[in-house]
Amino acid sequence: MTRYAKEKKGLTRRTFLTGAAFTGVATAAAAAGLAGCAPTGAEEVSTDRAGNAAQTSDLAIAAVPVAEAGEPARECDYLVIGGGNCGMMSAAHAGSLGLSTILLEKSSVTGGSSVGTEVTMAFSDCKIMQECADDPNVINMSQPTGTYDELYTYFMMHNSWEANAELVSNYVKNNHRQHDFLYEHGAYPMMLLPSLDAPGGGIMYEGQGVGAFEVMQAAAEEYGVEIITSAPATALVVDEAGAVAGALAKIDGESAFVKAKAVFVGTGGFSNNQEMIERYIPGYGTLAWKNDAHLAHDGDGIRMMLGAGAVESDLSLAQPSASSVENVAWDTPIDKAAREPYVWVNAVGKRLGNEKWSVMDVMFKVGIKENDYVYFNVIDSAAVERMASEPLMTSARTVLGSSDPVPDMAEALEQGVSDGTVFKGETIEELAAAAGIDAEGLATTMDAYNKMAKAGEDTEFFKDPAALFPVDQPPFYAFRLIPSWYSTLCGVKINGKIQVVNGQGKPIPGLYAGGLDSGEFFKDNYNHGFSGGCSGYSYFTGFFAADQVKEYIDGLQ
Repeated sequence: MTRYAKEKKGLTRRTFLTGAAFTGVATAAAAAGLAGCAPTGAEEVSTDRAGNAAQTSDLAIAAVPVAEAGEPARECDYLVIGGGNCGMMSAAHAGSLGLSTILLEKSSVTGGSSVGTEVTMAFSDCKIMQECADDPNVINMSQPTGTYDELYTYFMMHNSWEANAELVSNYVKNNHRQHDFLYEHGAYPMMLLPSLDAPGGGIMYEGQGVGAFEVMQAAAEEYGVEIITSAPATALVVDEAGAVAGALAKIDGESAFVKAKAVFVGTGGFSNNQEMIERYIPGYGTLAWKNDAHLAHDGDGIRMMLGAGAVESDLSLAQPSASSVENVAWDTPIDKAAREPYVWVNAVGKRLGNEKWSVMDVMFKVGIKENDYVYFNVIDSAAVERMASEPLMTSARTVLGSSDPVPDMAEALEQGVSDGTVFKGETIEELAAAAGIDAEGLATTMDAYNKMAKAGEDTEFFKDPAALFPVDQPPFYAFRLIPSWYSTLCGVKINGKIQVVNGQGKPIPGLYAGGLDSGEFFKDNYNHGFSGGCSGYSYFTGFFAADQVKEYIDGLQ
């Protein structure tokens, strides 16, 4: 993942983010917390559906009246705040529609969460699925996806029928368009994938998320989008009627008013705003391993929209990944061993369910339902030997990760015992004492589990017999697992046309939001069986918003 950094006066061409390049920026932003985006004195600017004041006034960054914004430093049809997946997609498509477009990115490089994007959701109606399926250079594991009816019903069902129906319908019917756009501008697949237990499918582009992002940015540049980096937006600007008329931003170190007819916000959520995490996702949120910790996802976009009259949408949701061992790096031997499907127990030693997980939601949900948000995986020496010589039962947490045996597993676990990341005991009672698990409860659970394993049938939680091994050969090991997420998931409420709505459900004129700054799409959970839903949603909201903005601006004339 190369970083292009041809910069001049805060502008950069063909740049995209690498985790290492952004760490310093993100660390500073996270350390600053709310101080870097202090509210400007608005009181109760956000309301609920009944018109009552919502409890967001202390977080909202008050919108600035256009009369107080000063003379515009720049003017455009469309202003995009945030240079990640949804923002760059929106800017590129807007440019193709003939809208003069400016994109502001707070970091010195663009790209955002594209570095973590692997598979992106796609259905059979997109050109790539139709035209690349027989290419011998493309790994094709796909299958025909469901009908619009089936896709819509599946997604609504997995969100308890609470998602915005128009939004989900528009997503299903228009998902192919962003993929067609990428394909027409040079993106190509390296892999076509089916969803797990779902009627959808997915595309892994050459270069994965970064490869697709490069195509987006090249298209944006081709259509004349002005991309300005190191330029954080600081507040939205509204006119006398409450319509959004641009934003204030720091450009070349100076406050500048960027005047626009419409604004799109896609700044990546609030994983690294500790105060917002403590408010909206207490407990497991403060404990969780956050996979976007290197990104400046500090909630500033959400807070600016609250200051313009937006309302919150399920900010307690996160996009789960497989649980982690604290202070252990991803995909190292201990990390691999910790998520193998042996015996999962809580602090009182009670088994927690079928350990043979197929989607990452399972490990995430198992952890967050416990009182202390943690659980333990218990293995024995036979499991260690098995992992050293046989393929692992669960794949790595990345699509291209390896399930190959880990020959040095025993040495890695002993090192973990020494540094405190792995617990060990010659007996189950010793293991319980080391890990802080109730000894009597664990002994009872292990005795019952081993009887079922030896009989070859899990009559309690029905685990696949292929993963049902006795855990009775000393020494024994345990891993303490904590929740792990890729990002927060929701921001402010939007409608089916990607418009940000106020407490009465009415669109705020000229304001659009996408990706992790928007809500009403994921309402109950993020379903990993529906491959690439988060990136697919980000691409869609950016792309579809540009269509709506074009219609809105045409209507102003």
